[in-house]
Amino acid sequence: MKQSIVLPPEVRELERALTLVEQAESLGFHAAMLGCGYHMDPLIVFALAAGRTERILLTTNVMPTFTRHPLVMGMQARTTQAAAGGRLRLGLGPGHSSVIEEHFGLSFDRLIRHTTEYVHVLRDLFERGHSSFRGELYRVDWSADVEAPPVPILLASLGEQMCRTAGRAADGVLPWLAPPAYVRDTIGPELRASAASAGRATPPIVMIMPCILSTDRAEVRAGVDAYLAAYPRYEAYAALLQRCGVPDAGRALEDGWTDAMIDAVVPHGDLDAIARKRDEYAAAGVEEMAFLPVGVGADPQRSVERTWQALAELV
Repeated sequence: MKQSIVLPPEVRELERALTLVEQAESLGFHAAMLGCGYHMDPLIVFALAAGRTERILLTTNVMPTFTRHPLVMGMQARTTQAAAGGRLRLGLGPGHSSVIEEHFGLSFDRLIRHTTEYVHVLRDLFERGHSSFRGELYRVDWSADVEAPPVPILLASLGEQMCRTAGRAADGVLPWLAPPAYVRDTIGPELRASAASAGRATPPIVMIMPCILSTDRAEVRAGVDAYLAAYPRYEAYAALLQRCGVPDAGRALEDGWTDAMIDAVVPHGDLDAIARKRDEYAAAGVEEMAFLPVGVGADPQRSVERTWQALAELV
């Protein structure tokens, strides 16, 4: 299994982000990933990081589609790919309705149709440098005249319809917080069936999960509350946890995480425990594991640094 690393979401300094990408390469990780939240733009960070690294893949995790027109996303991604020499992977997804509607003031509508057409436009730009597409939501006619290798598209996928969309059109899927049984029983079969119907190879599953290198229950709980508190309160994740039979998942929307839910979902403990969880994902069909280390204790930054070093032993 390929082992990758997700940069800490609290990184706010550009030089720190670039140094972490360099460190990820020196530690042997397959890819460095950076999310798209309140901090720096991942595509700009990776365009700069490309000149300071040689091998490591650079993966956005994930760029929200509703907030950027596909032509704009395509031009920016192709420019970054020109800098990266083919090492960029564009991880994208629609995001959450509450974020898109309440914070960006945009409509979160017709999710699958939106994603299907969005990826179609990007495919045109990445493979031919031009898109002249007439769909139900997007009607475009534009070129991205940038000399760059094609950009692989990794799609954030959890629900069955999105997995089928990824199977038809994406180069990989990026599930988040999905237990191994759900990957084995739902994501994998949906991907394989959809890809087969489209006459293409099954896209690889690139699993992204938080992890906490601590055997202290109070530290683990504090880390989950600090970094992951919102997720069980999103309807999509609450429904996912219920479908997976996670203990207490029926209380997720109202109560958030319980200890039983944490034990069932979030990899934590010593390095052997995290390695066992990684192996469960490998057995479920995951080809690449990307951990997001969560800092805990009196010095969370030092905790993250220790976790990076420990995870490098699993490479």
